[in-house]
Amino acid sequence: MKTLMIAALFASQAALADGIAELSPVAENAREGKNRELVVSPDGMSPHDALLAVRAAKAKGNRGAWTVRVKEGLYTLNETLLFTPEDSGEPDAPVTWIGEGDKTVFAGGRRLTGWKDVGGGVWSAPIPSAPDGRPAFFEQLWVNGRRADRARLPNSTPAKPIDGYLNIAAASISPVTNENGNVTYVERAVFSNATELASIPADELRWAQMCVIHKWSFARRVVKSVDPATLTVETHSPEDWIKWRKWDPRCTIAWFENVRSAFDAPGEWFYDAKNGVVLYRPLPDEDMPKAEALVPSSGLSRLVEFKGDPDNGAYVHDIAFKGISFAVTSATSGGERGPTQSYQYQSARNSDGAVTVMGARRLSFDSCKMSHTGNYGMRFDDGCTSNAVINCELDDLGAGGVWMGAQKGYVAEGETLSRRVIKTLVPRSTAFNRIENCLIRGGGKFNPEGTGVALTHVSDSRVAHCEICDFMYTGVSVGFAWGFIGSVAQRNEIAFNKIYDLGKGVMSDMGGIYTLCTSYGTTVHDNVIHDVWAYSYGGFALYCDEGSEGIVMERNLCWNTTDGGFHQHYGAGCVIRNNIFAWNRKVGAVRMVRQVAQDIPCSLHFVNNIVVVKEGPLVSNGPRGVGGVWAGNLWYDYSGNPKLDGLDWNGWKDCGKETCGAYADPCFVDADANDFRLKPESPAFALGFKPWDYSKAGR
Repeated sequence: MKTLMIAALFASQAALADGIAELSPVAENAREGKNRELVVSPDGMSPHDALLAVRAAKAKGNRGAWTVRVKEGLYTLNETLLFTPEDSGEPDAPVTWIGEGDKTVFAGGRRLTGWKDVGGGVWSAPIPSAPDGRPAFFEQLWVNGRRADRARLPNSTPAKPIDGYLNIAAASISPVTNENGNVTYVERAVFSNATELASIPADELRWAQMCVIHKWSFARRVVKSVDPATLTVETHSPEDWIKWRKWDPRCTIAWFENVRSAFDAPGEWFYDAKNGVVLYRPLPDEDMPKAEALVPSSGLSRLVEFKGDPDNGAYVHDIAFKGISFAVTSATSGGERGPTQSYQYQSARNSDGAVTVMGARRLSFDSCKMSHTGNYGMRFDDGCTSNAVINCELDDLGAGGVWMGAQKGYVAEGETLSRRVIKTLVPRSTAFNRIENCLIRGGGKFNPEGTGVALTHVSDSRVAHCEICDFMYTGVSVGFAWGFIGSVAQRNEIAFNKIYDLGKGVMSDMGGIYTLCTSYGTTVHDNVIHDVWAYSYGGFALYCDEGSEGIVMERNLCWNTTDGGFHQHYGAGCVIRNNIFAWNRKVGAVRMVRQVAQDIPCSLHFVNNIVVVKEGPLVSNGPRGVGGVWAGNLWYDYSGNPKLDGLDWNGWKDCGKETCGAYADPCFVDADANDFRLKPESPAFALGFKPWDYSKAGR
């Protein structure tokens, strides 16, 4: 496995010099323009040396193509590999970094050594020093390529994650002005889990981190006080941060990390700041004298950064990476005990990427790997156009896979963010990017808000033929403005993706594919989405949230969701056609709320779809009052008791909502085995349903 390969490379690698290595003859020739190829190797030129060599040659006027061949091996980065506009290539003469072999890794980790058996199934290693001489602080540990579990209360298991959480019975939030005149917010949570909390000394909880999932958001909090008599825990937000909404007990779960008394299961570790050691309980097959234990280098959340200056027209451009792995980064954190997040954000929007990009054009990442991250695998911010992420694998991610989008919807001077007008690209626009044929999995390991692919303020971009799975939250998110307001998130395409195993019964208010705001020209088609499980509400396959408008969703196969296969919060002019929605568990397979929002009538075109259930209603939450067209749909309840917005089939027809539709068994090849191909005798054909080959979804 790749994770074990990275650990093995750490074991075999000799210590690299901290300074710049002596330049090889090839590099000297490159500086003089005699050769446009460099070779990086573990015992020779370093990646930073190669970057400087190309930069120096370009400064002398050498504008030709460059190839940097990176020999197989582990390259430990003590600082970010920073590309600036001076390092750029040209469209016909790019700078290409090529990894030779499957074991070419740029890593931001360091080994934990000096393990000692301290008895009771526990091993101990000294905490290494940070560059400032203080003990290094870290919140993640990998042993033989496996992310170890930080000692937590209560324990969690992959088979049943929800067992690893505590319930909040009541909560409050109030502002406090400190002696400096700055406002903080005091949050109090009263827990209902008396047995679990009563066994933990209050002082231990005060030195732990309290982790809270509230609906779609996550916070990691410093514990200020604990009252064991009332099971009340108090936390404070940082100064001048926007407050959270009060934690709703119906939609909130929590746990504590780095609790000494909860350090009780094999595979767990504890950061013992008092004694300056890391404690670890090995798994049965782990031999600690031979094991490779890795922690992130202090504060290194970005392994590679591309930093342009879009406001001044200075972009990093025409650079390609192929066949290189990026691994082990720290999380975006507030310090040794600080929060990762204070406000009720979404999709881990404040998280870095192992590869972070700002102001870049025509960058390419082909057949690269990102793993063991504290944040996103990749992040593209303002001013990123015509970039490509293809054939890549992203796994074991602290937050999400790929974040792509500007910080806000930038428009040209004199333009407004009107709802339908095509926007002119400006220097800070992010557009025309591709994420294709990628495997993106294993997210939310540190911040469960992480999204597989988040397209925010971005236009004309494509996510296609990807496999996205094993996330606590949404698979693909499109748009980042709430309500019927103008947006630059137009003409994006989400197609032929396989998206599954989301939510895990932990987060709420999510979708396999989630959309926001006015998005004319955006299409969502030929995707397969299944197994989206929410904690309290909002586990949807296709989710048109607030103000979704002008989106076409067709030929999507969706099954096994907590709530609807399709849900529209409020929206207008979206077309939902020729999809299959099956096996929701709670609210209607098709669900809508609100008839009017912001004085704009809501509408929906829902045509030629197949909707089937075994339990729960077919339709719920008032679509009878929503305008638009409902026609040619095939409905069926295998339990024999159909409910469509509180009506039976005849009542649904009589209310005038369904035109030319039918209630009948769709005749799937094998419904119980989730084989949704149609038999020749299916009544769906007569209604105008057009079958498609959904096996083409994915890589």
